[in-house]
Amino acid sequence: MKTPYIPTLTIADIFKEHIGSYLKEHNVNSEQHKVIRDILSCQTSECGMHARVCTDCGVIDYAFNSCRNRHCPNCQDAKKSQWIEERKKDLLPVTYFHLVFTIPQELNPIFLYNKETCYRMLFESVWKTIQHFSAHPKWLGAQAGCIALLHTWGQSLSFHPHIHCIMPGGGLTSDGFEWIHTRSNFFAPVNLLSEKFKDELLKRLVQEKEKLKLPFIDTEFDKTLNGTRKINWVVFAQPSFTAPDYVIDYLGNYTHKIAISNYRLIKIENNLVYFKWKDYKDGSKMKVMHLPVFEFIRRFLEHVLPNNFYKIRHYGIFANRFRSINIAHAKECLMNEGKVCEIYNKKEDFKSQLPEGCPYMGRCKECGGATISYYHYYNLVVMKEKYASIEILSQTG
Repeated sequence: MKTPYIPTLTIADIFKEHIGSYLKEHNVNSEQHKVIRDILSCQTSECGMHARVCTDCGVIDYAFNSCRNRHCPNCQDAKKSQWIEERKKDLLPVTYFHLVFTIPQELNPIFLYNKETCYRMLFESVWKTIQHFSAHPKWLGAQAGCIALLHTWGQSLSFHPHIHCIMPGGGLTSDGFEWIHTRSNFFAPVNLLSEKFKDELLKRLVQEKEKLKLPFIDTEFDKTLNGTRKINWVVFAQPSFTAPDYVIDYLGNYTHKIAISNYRLIKIENNLVYFKWKDYKDGSKMKVMHLPVFEFIRRFLEHVLPNNFYKIRHYGIFANRFRSINIAHAKECLMNEGKVCEIYNKKEDFKSQLPEGCPYMGRCKECGGATISYYHYYNLVVMKEKYASIEILSQTG
């Protein structure tokens, strides 16, 4: 197994060299201050240390702890893996749809000044839109559900709020005893989804106008909203995945992403940060962009979420309160149709070969194998073998 690629430039490197000067000229809020502190201390002596044991070669490695901040590029892999494993329990043997709801750029200033309020309204508007079409007999006529995920960035680190949704192609009847299927490659017309989404979000913005901090005068607010009513809003819909569990793996690529990973960074030269980006308007070609260091930092911090704000939310039959009951009913209904969800296990997934009860702690620096903490290794492997040998001796004695 190959040793993973180690980036030559990281967000922490940029912060170490330039954040002091940046803070002298720019104001940052408490959430952004915390992100800066955590990224600078991540995997350093400030976070403490732990010992890891490789399950392949047995090498004991000492490593610094991670900061576990959700905006830190070093701390997302373990959370992502855990999230994927938990969500696979909820998979259904049906078609799934990937929907993306995007606001027009004219609303960006309002969202920037009112992140928590506007992000909440965005989630609510997206779910109301899906709920409207799923409840309508013409499109589904059942209780649907979705996993919704907020992203606030584009490939160039620009402010670009949008929500990714994964929803099953169907839903439960109100009594929970029947599963209603959508058409295999179609949920609802994109143009109708777009219009409904537009109406829902603009209605909420008008209702909460008095609570919003506006970057311009009231008349400009009304003018902006009226202007967006006349343009088409972007809703993207992609149907069907090759297997149900690919749905979660696919969404997992989005769930624990941050604005930019260390792997996209190239270099700092002449006070410019060079990084890779994908140009979707030019056939998704990979290109190189450069930004002044302070502008790069400003854009990165712009995507820090409000404190305690949940960027992944579950709606409808996947809502946390009744999820287990709804999933059980759905699986029973689908089983009666002869459909069973078979989870595809990757043969190369070395994490599945870890000793029982030992969480994955990253790859070994020597051989690239899976490592576990020395604490778990000693208590769940060494002591288990020790007690087993004592029990065998006592039985033979």
